[in-house]
Amino acid sequence: AALGRAYGGAQSSDPRRVVFRAVMEAIRRHERGLIGPLLEGLEAIPGCRVHGLTDAGRLDKRVPTVSFTLDGVHPREVARRLGERAINVWDGDYYAVEVVRRLGLEESGGMVRAGLVHYNTADEIHRLATAVEEIGRAP
Repeated sequence: AALGRAYGGAQSSDPRRVVFRAVMEAIRRHERGLIGPLLEGLEAIPGCRVHGLTDAGRLDKRVPTVSFTLDGVHPREVARRLGERAINVWDGDYYAVEVVRRLGLEESGGMVRAGLVHYNTADEIHRLATAVEEIGRAP
């Protein structure tokens, strides 16, 4: 409720439903502001392939979670190296077995998944993209 009033423009006299809708809209705006730069950063990295919707004009149709692969580096290794830099991601199929299979990524370890939330910052997005680029260049 405090976030709804602080960032969503809700008033303390507003009903809880209004306050919660305001905070959810504020969170959506913040996450949408991060997903574009993350996609741009990852797509600019040689050998990095983002899986899923990347059209900047349609970002309102996706959630702020990005799955990607990096040529020549197993997804588990990417996740491990990012973890060493205190960047938390997941690797594998995330229980989306059929999606990973249809993308032809089952045998190569699936994908790396980065999920953004309301407490992530633009600096963290830049740090993630920079780290992925460095991992892609490392032997």
